[in-house]
Amino acid sequence: MSEQVCACPKCTCSVDSKPVEKEGKLYCCESCATGHADGSQDCGHNCKCGK
Repeated sequence: MSEQVCACPKCTCSVDSKPVEKEGKLYCCESCATGHADGSQDCGHNCKCGK
């Protein structure tokens, strides 16, 4: 299986072996999967994809 990148538009994190799946897309965390609806600015992986 090739390494996949999180489906969040601004996120460059790779998706690990336990991704969060939403609408057929894979995300690195719940924040990215919800489009940062919780107001978070990062995904917990030193990435500022929620800005």
